[in-house]
Amino acid sequence: MKTRPISKPTYMIESVHNALLLLNAVRDHGSLRLKDAAEEIGVAESTAHRLLAMLIYHGFVVQDESRRYLPGPSIGVGPTHSSWTRTFRDASLGPMRELASLTGETVNPVVRTGVESRVIGAVESEKLLRVGNRQGHVPPARTSAGGRVLLAQLGDSALADLYQSDHALSADRLTPAEFVQLRRELRAVAEKGYATAIDAVEVGLSSVAVCLRNGEGDALGALVVALPTTRLQAGMDAGLVSQMRRAAKRIEDRIRELRPSDTM
Repeated sequence: MKTRPISKPTYMIESVHNALLLLNAVRDHGSLRLKDAAEEIGVAESTAHRLLAMLIYHGFVVQDESRRYLPGPSIGVGPTHSSWTRTFRDASLGPMRELASLTGETVNPVVRTGVESRVIGAVESEKLLRVGNRQGHVPPARTSAGGRVLLAQLGDSALADLYQSDHALSADRLTPAEFVQLRRELRAVAEKGYATAIDAVEVGLSSVAVCLRNGEGDALGALVVALPTTRLQAGMDAGLVSQMRRAAKRIEDRIRELRPSDTM
C-alpha cells in the first residue's frame, strides 16, 4: 500500500513527540537507563522520568529490578481485527456506570485475543484510593480475571492449542504440569461462574470478572471490577459478584444480536 509523504506537523505537541521518541528508543534499543532516555530526547532526567511513568502506566514500558526501562506488553500488540468490539464496549457503558456507582470501584469491559486479554474501556472509581483507568492494557489472559473467565469457556483442545501446540509462542507455552494446573483452575472458575485475580497483574490490585454472552451463548467478553486488594474481601462480603451478575444481565440484553466477526 502506497502512502503519502510524511511531513512534520505544523503544530507539534512537544510532550507527545518526546514520549513517542522514547517509545521508539525503548523498542529499538531493548532497554534504556533514565540518563540515556533523557539524553535521547534532550530533556532533563526529571522530564524523561515523567514521560516514562506515563508509558509504564499504559503498558508500553516496564521497569526491571535494575531500574532499566524495557518494552512493555502493549508495545508489540497488533489490532484485534474485530469490528464488533466497539459496539460491545458502547453497549456495556451504561450498566458499567451503574455498577461503578453502586460499588464505588473501577469497572472495565475486557475481550480476549488468543493468550492475551485486552481492556477496551473503563468507568473509573471516584474514590481517592482506586484502580486507575487501564484502558489499552494487555495482560496475559491466564493471569487476569477477565482473561481467566473467558479461557474457562474453552474446551481442553482449544486450550491446548493456545498453550501447548507447536504454534504457541515459546513465552506462552506451558509445561505439562503447568497446563494441568491451569485446566484445574479454569474448571473451578467455570463451576463458580466468576474469576478472581489477586495481586496477579499488579501488586496491590485485584479484580473480579464474569462472562458476557450474546443470545446464542457465545462468550464475547468479560465484565471486570478492579479494586485495591485491601477492599476485595469487603466487596465480596457485600455481594459484589451478585451485583456484577445483575449488571452483566443488563449488558447481555443489549448484545443479544451481536455476533463476533472472527474467531478468538
